[in-house]
Amino acid sequence: MSGSSTESRRAKRYFDRLAPEYNRAFQRLGGVVNRFPRGRTFARRMEILESVLRGLELEGKTVLDLGCGSGQVSLLAASYGARVHGIDIAPRMLDIARDSAREAGLDDRVEFEEGDVLTATLQQADVTLLVGVVEYYREYEEVIGLAARATRETLVVAHTTRVLYRMALRRIMFALQRASVHFHRAEDLVLAAEAAGFRLEREEREHAFTVLVLQRDG
Repeated sequence: MSGSSTESRRAKRYFDRLAPEYNRAFQRLGGVVNRFPRGRTFARRMEILESVLRGLELEGKTVLDLGCGSGQVSLLAASYGARVHGIDIAPRMLDIARDSAREAGLDDRVEFEEGDVLTATLQQADVTLLVGVVEYYREYEEVIGLAARATRETLVVAHTTRVLYRMALRRIMFALQRASVHFHRAEDLVLAAEAAGFRLEREEREHAFTVLVLQRDG
């Protein structure tokens, strides 16, 4: 089995176990939100993504959400009038996403599919989202390239910032879970997107993460 296939299998197992806690963190509920910084980080990231997606005027557009997780960003895009196709490697994450879509009355605007970003057949979309995804792949250039080729207009990437103590803690946590995490530089992600025909239009750099908004040239 190749290294990338091994990483994907481990990521699937890790996020299937994490799914309920991960969803609570996004929803700013109890448990992990009150005990660890993950919830506060997710809340701030969602604030920035809300600003980005509002500015894209998504009414009538199509959105591809790669690594959609439990679906919060997909549903946010759908609430702004987009038709959304979310892809994630973890079945339990997708179960939560589908339930959340039904509860929000948005299940007619979103479709969720199990798949790996590196191997799934990606539909063309006006906007593609990579939120907290690239760090789980060693082959960041391939991930960015695949996403870029599927994108007609805007590519949005939210990526963990390289902070030494955070990197150390996450490496320990992921090693204990027999999963992999990679701390690529945001500058390298921008270069990969530029090589695929995009230009950086907006950058929001926070202590724990960076959000990049890239537009297709021409």
